[in-house]
Amino acid sequence: MKMRKMKKRNMKRIELILLGMLLLLLITIILNISIALDLIVSANIIKAPDKDNMSINNQLQQVFLEAHFDLLQQQRIYTSSSSSSNHTESKEDDMKSIVSRNVSKPTPKLLRQAVGLEPRIQCHLPEKNVPWILDGTYESYDSCRFPILSNISAKFLSSVRRIVRISIRTALCMKDPHRSIFSSASYKRTCGLCGDNAEYLRELQEDIAKKFAKKCKELVVYGAALGSKYEQWMRSSNFLGDHSIKVVRRYGTCFFQFVTDVDHTGDLLSADGSQRLVVIDPSRMPYKNNRRNTKILKLNPGLLFPWADRRLLTTLPVGRYGVCSSYMGLPPDKASVGDSSTVSFKAHCDAIIAAAEKRPTVSDDLETLRLQCQHYEEMHSNEALQSSQLFYNQHPLVDTAFIVYDMRNSTCRKFNGDFGCSWLSEIHCFSDRDQISFPHVLASSGLRLSPHMQVSGQEYRDRIYINEKQRPMLHIAKRGCHWYYRSFSRCVASSNTHIDEEMIKDNETPPTTTTTSTKPRVAVIVAGTLNRFIFDSALKNLIKPMKKRASVDYYVSLSTARMKAYRSDSGYTDRLQPDPTLPSSSVKDFVDIEEYIRTKIASLASSVGAVYLQESIDIDSEPMLIARRERALEEHPDEDPDSRFPIIDNRNAAISQRTANANRNLLRLHLAIQSLWKTATNWEKEEGFKYDYVMLLRDDSLWLKEFDIRNLIAKGGDIFIPACDARDPPLQPSEINDHILVSRRDTADVFGNYYSELSKKDVKGCMKLLPDDLTKGGKRGCNSEMLLKWIVDERNITVTKLGQSKLPFQRSANVKLPDGSNVPCFHKFCQSRKHPLTFTNESNAIKICKHIDWKKVFEVK
Repeated sequence: MKMRKMKKRNMKRIELILLGMLLLLLITIILNISIALDLIVSANIIKAPDKDNMSINNQLQQVFLEAHFDLLQQQRIYTSSSSSSNHTESKEDDMKSIVSRNVSKPTPKLLRQAVGLEPRIQCHLPEKNVPWILDGTYESYDSCRFPILSNISAKFLSSVRRIVRISIRTALCMKDPHRSIFSSASYKRTCGLCGDNAEYLRELQEDIAKKFAKKCKELVVYGAALGSKYEQWMRSSNFLGDHSIKVVRRYGTCFFQFVTDVDHTGDLLSADGSQRLVVIDPSRMPYKNNRRNTKILKLNPGLLFPWADRRLLTTLPVGRYGVCSSYMGLPPDKASVGDSSTVSFKAHCDAIIAAAEKRPTVSDDLETLRLQCQHYEEMHSNEALQSSQLFYNQHPLVDTAFIVYDMRNSTCRKFNGDFGCSWLSEIHCFSDRDQISFPHVLASSGLRLSPHMQVSGQEYRDRIYINEKQRPMLHIAKRGCHWYYRSFSRCVASSNTHIDEEMIKDNETPPTTTTTSTKPRVAVIVAGTLNRFIFDSALKNLIKPMKKRASVDYYVSLSTARMKAYRSDSGYTDRLQPDPTLPSSSVKDFVDIEEYIRTKIASLASSVGAVYLQESIDIDSEPMLIARRERALEEHPDEDPDSRFPIIDNRNAAISQRTANANRNLLRLHLAIQSLWKTATNWEKEEGFKYDYVMLLRDDSLWLKEFDIRNLIAKGGDIFIPACDARDPPLQPSEINDHILVSRRDTADVFGNYYSELSKKDVKGCMKLLPDDLTKGGKRGCNSEMLLKWIVDERNITVTKLGQSKLPFQRSANVKLPDGSNVPCFHKFCQSRKHPLTFTNESNAIKICKHIDWKKVFEVK
């Protein structure tokens, strides 16, 4: 009996030993399988060892490192439960040992969280029970079980299964990229459509690919409007205007809009025919909140359009900067930041929460928003960290209604996928407000602002964020280009964008001006210097009243450097200052002034065609002027080459030099106008229309009363100018006033391209028409007003002269006094006999500049 009992005990011991050995063998096999799969995936990438693939390989190694570490950590816990006395290594020692053998980088945050050295983030998802449906949530792969290991710790088995699952799923996604572009936010979050839980999205993606992959490969434009009230505008023929359909016809762009079709209209196209409506079943989407469902469709372009080279989310210019994605900067608008004077994360949070208090059913509850804002602020509170500096100092806030993704290379596909996956992870964990989570995702991405953009006023500028290899990855467009300011497409695009006229000819109807039944379209073109620029009166008395009866586009070009004035000895021209209503610029390139101009024009429901602020207009490299200067030096080697074109006045050396300065200023003026006119005509070609009227103004135009465009519409003629027939001194018969010129479109090219028009002329031809008492024996030629009349007459252009009250302005100056105050004066005064301009008490107090004793004004007391 005793022998039998001993044999039984021995047999049990042997069985336990064998079972233990078997378990260890199985664990080893599983680990090797995991590592082998890791190597298979890595080898699959290393076959083409370019820079892009290396970055993917490194990221995969990091994913597997963290997963392996988690397994070993769980194994340590399991082992310690049976032999705690023999186990002395701390969690931190385990981690340091593993990290030192695998990577040289600092211990990742997720690794620290895995072993309890750093607390895990507590999510505040309103829909707490909704699982993560995209690839990477290991708990979603419950089919991968190992019943033979049922006696081992559940945590340990979970870690074993985790490694096998992520290896298999990663390998499948990477080997089958046409199904979805694999990406990851961390070892706890990956994004793809390979898993069973993503079946519906995979079906949707495959259906879109089947119908449109070949046709739409080059460019996809997509958006999401889920819910009845958001879908109504897609069925409104007036909402989108005619721009979208023109783009589709011209470039073959594929526009998609995801809709729920809750009203069962069955429409497959938007009302204007530009948008392909993709109907989704909200009951098969993961969230009850359609705003959160929208983000799945919106923020990771590789999921639903993996075959497209470029994706534009319509809910920026990637090519110009060579980045992978481009976003629109958040504007300093009440809807964005409330009454705050700065665009900051806190101001945006406060504005969003305030709006949510008024519309509590629009999105997630207020408590979630508050917790999320507080969480990010606390997370990035360490000012010593680069991520915190980016988050707080650079305020990388964006409007996510428009995003451009470049997916043409593996680096960008990987970056956009991982960035979007991280973003979706935040939205899954917190509120559906993607603009709240964007700054945190960017700050945590490892990107940094490009060094050459770390300058004063960066909040007004385009911003480029680079990776550790100095490669540009992400662009935030300057906020002054925001569509709130009604000039988005013209602002973000290069001013020299090429327009394919043949393509327009093939795909568009000929451009036409408006008819009498619609508002006329007016281009207001202003050129000059910032120092003489008068803006506020144009807003109040020109654009605001004209907007009631016309559609207005405003184009302005201003030089910021001080130029030598024609009459620099007049006593005041060296003390001119900009319009006092303009904000004082805090940056060298005056980009803050540009934003101010855009916001003010937009506030009057008008559009900015262009705002060019540059130190000076470069005439020295202009080919036609270079050739003319060379000829001038051959003929008059001892003279300033600009002293005889376009104005000639060589009565003495001082006048000759003064004339040369005036000529350079005049050429800069007309070259600036020509550049603006090119921008305006490009916009005409792009949109397939023509302006009805073009207004050419000087920078120093002070509008004293409201302008009424009906005074022009009611009259005949090609161009409209001030009569100025009561001027002192009076105009010569050979002169017409050039302070302002309004042209109908048919003759506008002459004056928009006036620089080229002049450059082709021999101005001596104008001088020959003058009487001898004016030419002073050939020493004096035509002034600017004579040249204008000469060209108008040669072109047989009909001139209509208007009384000054019909064009109620005067060329004026703002003069800075010694005490810092400002005094306005009329720089050049014009008046008419018929319909003269009458003055208010305020304007009547303004004196003519040359009648002021400036020596007395500026004398030191």
